[in-house]
Amino acid sequence: MLAGTADAERERAALTLLCELLPDIRAAGTGRPAEYQRLLTAIEAAARARTPVADLLDELYRFDAAGAYRQLPHEMPFGPGRADEEIAHCPDGACSRTERPRPAGLSPRCRVTGERMQTQATA
Repeated sequence: MLAGTADAERERAALTLLCELLPDIRAAGTGRPAEYQRLLTAIEAAARARTPVADLLDELYRFDAAGAYRQLPHEMPFGPGRADEEIAHCPDGACSRTERPRPAGLSPRCRVTGERMQTQATA
């Protein structure tokens, strides 16, 4: 595999992870030092600009010796239903995040850019 391809795949995976976990990462950042908050702000800005975020995310996860990632809140296994016949994708294809929208609801938003995700029929 070419180094450029591996780097691109690493960045795509990092952006996907960021998009999936951003609300939890923001919540876990409450009360953390200003340096942590500055790093999170830089990560979000880089993600919106579609510049590399993988190394910045690694730095964020190493920031707390106890591992901020392990302290993220978990979603409850119940709540509003999800549509079975459609799936939403990253608005500009920059990451691999997918999400099932709520039945008869608006498509979800990208957690990085705030844009509506593109929906596609699965049936």
